Amino acid sequence: MNQLTLSKLLPAALIAASALVSTAQAETQPVNFNVLNVAAVLPTPFNAGDNLRLNTLVTDEIGPLNQSITFTVGNGIGSFTGQAAWEVSTATGTAPRLTGVNLDLFDASNTLIASDDFAGVLGGFAHSTLAGAIGPGTYKLVATGTGVRDSSLDVTLSFAAAVPEPQAYLLMLAGLGVAGAAVRRRR
Repeated sequence: MNQLTLSKLLPAALIAASALVSTAQAETQPVNFNVLNVAAVLPTPFNAGDNLRLNTLVTDEIGPLNQSITFTVGNGIGSFTGQAAWEVSTATGTAPRLTGVNLDLFDASNTLIASDDFAGVLGGFAHSTLAGAIGPGTYKLVATGTGVRDSSLDVTLSFAAAVPEPQAYLLMLAGLGVAGAAVRRRR
């Protein structure tokens, strides 16, 4: 290929590649709770690369934990991953202790979409993960458990773009082929 051909194909290739890459800046929406039983509604929808961060630190009450966050997922989201950690210090002592933690994600019709998988305990913290497919719509993250003493819980959900269908790649390649044929014809 000569220099002229490359200079004509390069802009077409860059336009096609930019259509597949999101240029938006990722955002983290933190939600801070200091009580065991509370609900929040987030007004801003999540986009690809965005994160939902639940930070719970309760120091003045014990008992059942029931926290929920209602949020919206925007267009182009295809999946999510999540991690959670909570302090489960020994039964005797004064350090925070939160037991029986369960995380569930429900859709707008209250259908269970995902539940966390317990990963184990390391250094006095229990860990779990959750992941699954998700699309545009309204969802509710629910955290339950029991605050034996002070309670500390951190949850992060990360949202990823939908993977382009193979047809999108074929269409892009076809477009590049047409651009190449047009350049050849001009010669």
